[in-house]
Amino acid sequence: MAHAAGIVLYNPDINRLEENISSISPQVGELILVDNGSKNIDEINELRAKYQNITYIRNDDNLGIAKALAQIIDKADELGAEWVLTLDQDTVCKADIIERYDSFASRAKDNVAIITSKYEDRSVKVDFGLTKPYEKVDFCITSGAFNNVRCIKAVGGFDEKLFIDMVDYDICYALVRGGYKIIRLNYTGFLHEVGRSVTKRFFGKDIIIFNHSPLRKYYWVRNSIYLKRKYRLGIKADVRVIKRMVQTVLYENDKFHKLKSMFKGVLDGYRL
Repeated sequence: MAHAAGIVLYNPDINRLEENISSISPQVGELILVDNGSKNIDEINELRAKYQNITYIRNDDNLGIAKALAQIIDKADELGAEWVLTLDQDTVCKADIIERYDSFASRAKDNVAIITSKYEDRSVKVDFGLTKPYEKVDFCITSGAFNNVRCIKAVGGFDEKLFIDMVDYDICYALVRGGYKIIRLNYTGFLHEVGRSVTKRFFGKDIIIFNHSPLRKYYWVRNSIYLKRKYRLGIKADVRVIKRMVQTVLYENDKFHKLKSMFKGVLDGYRL
């Protein structure tokens, strides 16, 4: 089997998950579901019983996105898959995404670690600025990413300390610094949603406000500081955190609790 797909589950909306599974299951040899302790397990079991090519891994507790992605990579490797498509539970792929990725992968050099594509966000317009058929990029989100299993393992895989948020940044930093390439195709391959996003003007530019919960704010800041230290990113990482704090104050509700969580994230980021 040349390729597989993997979805991380945590209390998924079953209707959206069914859209996801029905779109990707026919395109791959095996679909790996890693369930991080979902409470609606009966609904999940009922759904997965409809498909013949699902491998299901159940974690009794929520072990985080990074751990679940690591489990997907390990299982894909065990199944003999060279490439694995990682997906969020609410992502819905186009019917030809694997065909497109596989076509490029078959011609790609050994140092191509991830193939990704443009995506359509359910809430906001995302401008990728692509004019060529494909281009090398330094970053992509994990959802919709076609991962070369060998390359991911060569850089140590996903960092489980992160739990959730910045997991995509971490693996991209590790790959690029390890001499591997991330390629984005000029093709809209999937439908995606980042939080309850809205577009706002910030110092003359359109920015995306994610409206994440205080808990997500905490992990985003904590992990941003951790990655700054891990990869010696310097002051640019601090500026990103400060900008996110300012944007939270200007545009979001529940500012006090969110800022409190973000400041705690700064402190814990230096302790991690």
